[in-house]
Parts: sequence; C-alpha cells; structure tokens
Amino acid sequence: MIDNPWFFGHGGPRDETQKPGLSWYWLTTDGLEVSLVPTKRDEPLEHLATGDNNFINYASYVVIQWKDPAELVKKFGASGWYENNLKEQYRTIVRDVTKKYSMTPIMTDPETLAAIEKEIARQFREHIKATGLHVELLNVNMGKALPDAPVIAEMNATAVQQQRKKTETQRKLAEDSRLQAEQSRANADNAYREQMKLDAAQFVQLEGIKRYSEACKESKNCVIVQGNTPVLVGR
Repeated sequence: MIDNPWFFGHGGPRDETQKPGLSWYWLTTDGLEVSLVPTKRDEPLEHLATGDNNFINYASYVVIQWKDPAELVKKFGASGWYENNLKEQYRTIVRDVTKKYSMTPIMTDPETLAAIEKEIARQFREHIKATGLHVELLNVNMGKALPDAPVIAEMNATAVQQQRKKTETQRKLAEDSRLQAEQSRANADNAYREQMKLDAAQFVQLEGIKRYSEACKESKNCVIVQGNTPVLVGR
C-alpha cells in the first residue's frame, strides 16, 4: 500500500502489506499488486571467453522469488530493482566462472556444467545478500551451451573434412576388395586352363561361349558364331 497524501502526513510505501479482510485507506492511497510466485528471468549470454581461449554462448536463466515485498518496494522500488542491482553482476559472475573451464567440457560434460551452475549460484546468492534485497535465488540454469558462431563454422568444416576422408577411405577399401576379387577370379581361371591343358586362345574361346550362353538363356534358341563354327544353344 502506497500513501500519497495531498497536504500532511508521510507518503510512500507502508511497512506492511494488505492483510486478508477489510481495511480503510485514504482516497489517495494506491495498492500495488506484487506476485510472490517464483519469477523466471532469461539471461542469454553470448561471446563469453573460456579457459582455452574459445568463445561460448549460454541460453541461461535465473528463478527469483520475493520474500518481503513491502520492504523491497520501500527500499528498491516496485520496478527496476533487478536491472539496477542484480542483472549486470550476474553477467559478470558468469563471465568470470566460465573462464575457469575449457570449451569442450562445458559443452559435453554434464558434471562440468552442473559445477558451473553451482558456483554461479553461490556467488550470486552472496551478492544478493550483500545488496540487502529481500529476494531468494531458487535456481540458476545455463541452458544448452553452444560455441560461438565462428567456432561452429570451424567445427562444421572439420566435420566435412573428416566425412570426406572417411568416404575416400571406404571407396579405396571397396576398390581394393574388387581388385582382390578380380585377381582371385583370374587365378582360378588360369588354374582351370592349365588343368584342362588349354592354350590362351582356346580358353578365351571357351569363356566366350560360356558368356554368350548365359546371355541367351532368355531366348528359346540362340546361335553363337565363334570364328567359322556356329554353335546352337537351346533352353
């Protein structure tokens, strides 16, 4: 309740809030509604330096609850108390704590991120206590930590190079496998030729007949001509 006397008396917020029930006030007295439920305040932070000279971004937020609204409004005002007393100090604390850790653990290790949140919350509570604000810090959450845009670009370029190298390796393995299969088939053909006591020309002619025969399987009758000798192949 905020008194605004026209002539005499002391104005400003009263020491106590309105209690349940009926009360009488001056016509000039105003009522200010204050929510006592926890309030979430988003604090996204970008381009924060890490311990290994990289840069990282947080989608952080804090959850704060008023403890004594009458005292808070009387000393710090109904609005602006967070921006004027807490906002920049919170951002400074986050910057200082982030510098103690390397980028990779911040991004990949849940325990590291939890330790960062715990340390930030501890220092922020100490600052709130030092200011005399009648608010309670309920939670500090850094959200999902992501590298800065240039770092993401470098990581994407590295991933592309690694994928290209992997693809080239797989292609070489496939080519080596195909070459090995062809060499094995050639060795088998040569062993068969030697066993059948065929010279190179005879072996080539025999292999040609076999392949043409395979090609003619879909036809009822097929005539294959090798030199001057036709061969009739039927199903």
